[in-house]
Amino acid sequence: ALIDRAYHALIDRASDLDDECVEVLAEAFAYHLMHNGYHSDWSPFIGENVTVQAQRFVRRAFDRLLRLSFHQNLMHRLPEAVQVYVPPEPLAASNLPVQGKREFSHMTSLIRIKEPDEHGVVSYCEQLQRELAKRHREQNDDLSGPEGKHEQHDVVGNEEGVDSPKRRRLEEVSPDVRSKSELSAVGIQPHAQAIGDATQTDGPQTLDGQGEIVKATKVEEDQKIFAEPWSLEAVVELFTVAVLQNGSKTPTHMNKILDGHARVFEKLRPSDEDEAHSFAKTIARCIFEFWRSSSQHLEITLDALLQRGILTPRSVVEHALSERGPQGCDSMAVRNIIDSVARKSLEHSQTVRVELALAKKVGKPEVLDSCRQQLDGAIHETAELFTLIFTGLVRNHQDFEDTDMLLRHVMLQRVLTVGRKYHMFIKPLLDAAESRVPGVAHNAEIAAVFQSLRTL
Repeated sequence: ALIDRAYHALIDRASDLDDECVEVLAEAFAYHLMHNGYHSDWSPFIGENVTVQAQRFVRRAFDRLLRLSFHQNLMHRLPEAVQVYVPPEPLAASNLPVQGKREFSHMTSLIRIKEPDEHGVVSYCEQLQRELAKRHREQNDDLSGPEGKHEQHDVVGNEEGVDSPKRRRLEEVSPDVRSKSELSAVGIQPHAQAIGDATQTDGPQTLDGQGEIVKATKVEEDQKIFAEPWSLEAVVELFTVAVLQNGSKTPTHMNKILDGHARVFEKLRPSDEDEAHSFAKTIARCIFEFWRSSSQHLEITLDALLQRGILTPRSVVEHALSERGPQGCDSMAVRNIIDSVARKSLEHSQTVRVELALAKKVGKPEVLDSCRQQLDGAIHETAELFTLIFTGLVRNHQDFEDTDMLLRHVMLQRVLTVGRKYHMFIKPLLDAAESRVPGVAHNAEIAAVFQSLRTL
């Protein structure tokens, strides 16, 4: 009873606590519920006069409690009056638009834990975009005229190792009705499970100019699979969600799926820096949407892709702080993700510092120069990352000005929390916040927070 009264008193003063204290108190309350058989004084969270701070607090506590127990236990043992604050059951999304497309079933059949076929997956992704590439080629042909068109076909034929006249004859046949042998002849490797069924038919056979047999299919729906061009973003979304679905059973399944298909992400990643960043943000968006009901799975999956270099810290931070869904910028998942990315960046900088100190002891000039360059790069990356974090928090503070005063206050507290926690590592950034973080110089509240951080 004494402990319950203590929690009651602290919860009543939740508005006076900073963001870090509220998080610690919510975690402690979750452990208290576990050890106390889900019994507590629920009066601060029941009734018509429940404060917004109290509602936010109990949601944070139940989010942590869900990681210590099961959703069924919470719904069975917690009072009905507070069950409205329980997070949804932590299941993978099953109603995403991409999951309803026929191409999705083809892609999931290609992605396997045992004996992964990366080449088959890449070929299928290329087939989805082939019509788009063909249209671009035809547009270029129209612009360059007959001579340019002839030269372009010769280049294509030489690159694929196929005679140009033969390739042009095959291109006259719809890619949906080519046989497997003909697709292989032009450098396309179809997968048996993905498009094999669509090419096997008892329909009529015709002869091309060289007497080769081309089978015509009757399956109209399968003919439409590659009828419309797919953008790279759409293909990346299809592949990413298929990977997530096939690996959603356990984190072990996910790691094995990623290990077997990491090079597919590398093949699809554009070489242009800005396009590569958009590519990574698309993957991050898909993960947030797929695990929108499970903050823990969201964190585990993002961390797995960050470790493999599929995602970048910049893409994760940008999307996390712009997220407005169930795992929005105020969720525990986003908070933990931001902290994790920041810690790993600082750990990398510290590791490079240790290597530099060892290099000084060894006394090799070439090693010293390499370590100094690595340290300069690590310091720059850390500064850019924290600038991005502060920029996202300040932008959210401004966006919530006319919509949600509580979240506006939370974003202000989050700036203060991040600045305090990592103060000794980012002091130069804090000193120059007005010039390096957009929005600080023109917002009195934000400027006051950074001023307080500089006095620490």
